Amino acid sequence: MMTKDFTLPDKKVKEIRNYCNTIYDTSRKMNVKDHIVDSKRDGKEINLQGMGAEIWYKEKYGIPYNLDATLDEGPRTYKKDLDCLRDGYRLELKQTTYHTGCFFIEALDHYGKTRKLIADMYVLVIGSFPKYYKDLYIGDLSLTKKFFNKRSNLLEPTMHPKIRKFGYHVEQAEMYETFEEALDADGRTGTNTSTVS
Repeated sequence: MMTKDFTLPDKKVKEIRNYCNTIYDTSRKMNVKDHIVDSKRDGKEINLQGMGAEIWYKEKYGIPYNLDATLDEGPRTYKKDLDCLRDGYRLELKQTTYHTGCFFIEALDHYGKTRKLIADMYVLVIGSFPKYYKDLYIGDLSLTKKFFNKRSNLLEPTMHPKIRKFGYHVEQAEMYETFEEALDADGRTGTNTSTVS
């Protein structure tokens, strides 16, 4: 079940905050370095906003999740940890606190290696924990089409004018309001539109 104006239940907010902070603290104990793109926020806040957005999204669309931090095995990485699975599609979620913020993935991963775009769908969650208010979508085919250079036969990330970093970026106006619209834009029609994985 999905509602346009979805808010996290009050009883979940503290539990989610504790879970996110535990994951962050555990990662620091394992010597995982902070990778801060937005210098106005510290690592713990960035982690809370991003992980909180993932949980908000799963709550909104009735996608199962677990808040037992003891089940996590080591630091999360984009290659082995899926943000979300919806209707068989792998989703990577990004969050922005800015009302005009864009979807952005850095060209290099946390280890300085070229980042691979491995999700089927990319989601931008807009808002700030615990009050997120909107989610927008772009499919992998639409995203790669934007950054694919036919002459070199390679994906070529570009410099974002405001962030001043190289990456894959899409303004909110370029994204789709619904999961289904983004699937259609990528030519994936006739899909099962159930929101429960």
